[in-house]
Amino acid sequence: MKYGKKILTIIFAVLVLSAGLVLEASAQRRGVYIQRTTSRPVIVRRYIYRDPFWRSRYYSGFYDPFYYSPYLRHQEQRYYLQRELAGNRRELAEHQRKYRADGVITAKEQRELEDDYRDVSRSIERLSRFRRNY
Repeated sequence: MKYGKKILTIIFAVLVLSAGLVLEASAQRRGVYIQRTTSRPVIVRRYIYRDPFWRSRYYSGFYDPFYYSPYLRHQEQRYYLQRELAGNRRELAEHQRKYRADGVITAKEQRELEDDYRDVSRSIERLSRFRRNY
């Protein structure tokens, strides 16, 4: 026991020094390694899946805010009506630009333009009827 503490101290010092030498050995590799990082764009798409059978017997409606909130249903319906009107107007403008480019509107082009005008007027009517009800 007289030399027990000294022996344990020496063993502990040898372990600490050997651990230090092992850690330092990794820095003595040959060759230079340069890590290059490249940034890549991240595309985030949000998909909203609305099940067409959402009123089935398996649907609880607990997690669907549109099921309980009339305000959210109103906002959603108004959004869809506005998007429909914008799409019809965009299609009408595109057809007008395309058909008037050559200066002559044929009978077929005139029918398509009339159909586009009818679609726009129906969309305006639906949206105004929807706004009138609320």
